[in-house]
Amino acid sequence: MAVPDEVLIEQLVASDEEFRTLVEDHRKLGRSLDEMGQRRYLSEAENREMAVLKKKKLAMKDRIYQRIAEYRRTLAAS
Repeated sequence: MAVPDEVLIEQLVASDEEFRTLVEDHRKLGRSLDEMGQRRYLSEAENREMAVLKKKKLAMKDRIYQRIAEYRRTLAAS
């Protein structure tokens, strides 16, 4: 039976400082984007900043799932 991603994320957060930082930064970006999304109006500069933050958040998510895939491979090999 496959281990759910959430379980692997918790294991990696507990054991890997770099992964923990990556997840924390991803969550911080999410909160920042949520706050920006609550505003009635965003200036052009804020819209550009929001687009940049979304790209960073997506890149972090890709890295998180890449690390999960690597972890799954090490679990399967052992």
